[in-house]
Amino acid sequence: MKKDSILKIAKYAIILLIFFFIFRYLYLNFSLVDFKALHFHAGLLLLSVLLYFVHQLFNAVIWHVITVQNHCSISLFEAIKLRIYADFGRYIPGKVFAYGILLFAYEKHKVPMKKIAACSIQEFMTQMLAALVLSLFSIFASEIKVLEPYKYIFLLMALGSFIFLYPPILQFIMNIFFRLFKREKIVISTSFGKVILAMILFLLSWLVFGWSFYFFINSFYPLPVENYFFITGAFAIAAIIGAVAVFAPAGLGVREGVVIFTLSIIFSTAVSSLISILSRLWMTLSEILLLAIVFAIDFISKRMKNT
Repeated sequence: MKKDSILKIAKYAIILLIFFFIFRYLYLNFSLVDFKALHFHAGLLLLSVLLYFVHQLFNAVIWHVITVQNHCSISLFEAIKLRIYADFGRYIPGKVFAYGILLFAYEKHKVPMKKIAACSIQEFMTQMLAALVLSLFSIFASEIKVLEPYKYIFLLMALGSFIFLYPPILQFIMNIFFRLFKREKIVISTSFGKVILAMILFLLSWLVFGWSFYFFINSFYPLPVENYFFITGAFAIAAIIGAVAVFAPAGLGVREGVVIFTLSIIFSTAVSSLISILSRLWMTLSEILLLAIVFAIDFISKRMKNT
C-alpha cells in the first residue's frame, strides 16, 4: 500500500476515533441531560442561522478588504462569491484546498498567485489571532469562578498577541513556513494600521458568530446571557485548535472535542456533547444554504446580463 493511502486512512481513522469518544461521552452521560429543560424554538433557530449568514458574509467582506490593502482586489460581489465557494475546500483534509480555489479563481482575473498567497496567509493569521484575542478576553470578561485566578494573565496574553500583527514580524513568521515548504518568500505590502483594522473586523465578526451560537443553543437548551462571552471564546479556542489540526477537514472531530471540553465548565458533559454535535450539523447546513443562495444570485445575475 502506498504511503499516501496509509496517511489518508490514518487521518480518517483519527477523525472517526474522536467522534467515537464524543458519542461515547454522550451515551455514558445521557442520564445527566435535563430533558425537562430541552425545548425547540424555531424563531431562535432561524435567527441563529441568519446571524451565521452575517458572520460568513462579514468574513468574505474582510477577505476583500485584505485584497484591497494588498492592491490585488476584484469586484466586491465576485470576491464574496469566490470566498463563499472556496470555504467548502475546508472540508477536504489538509486545509489548502480552500486557498487553492482562491489562487486559481483570482488567476483567471489576472491577479498574480503570489499576491493571493500573501493575502491568504495574512487572512488566516489575522483571523486566528483575532480568535485568540477574543478567547483570552472572553475568559477575562466571564464570571466563571474556576477561571477567576487567571483573568489578568489571559488579558495580558491577549494584548501581547497584537505584537504578531506587526507586518515585519507577521511576514517573518509567514516566511518561516514558506521556507519549510521550499516556497518563494512573500512580502506583506500593507501597514500595521491596516492589519489591525482587519483584525478588529474579524473580532466583530467573531462577536456576531457568538450571538448566532448563543441563539442556536437557546433554541433547544436554556443559556443565560451572561455566558455569551464564555461560549464565544470557547468556540474561538476550538476553531484555532481545529484549524491547526491539518489532518481533519474543517477541524472535523477536533473542534467538537474542544467544544465539549470547554463547555463542560458550564454544562454537563452530556449537554456539552449534544451542543457540540448539533452545532456541527447547524453550521454545515447553514453553509450549504448560504452557498445555494449565492449560487442562485450569481446564476440569475448572469442570465439577466445575457438577455
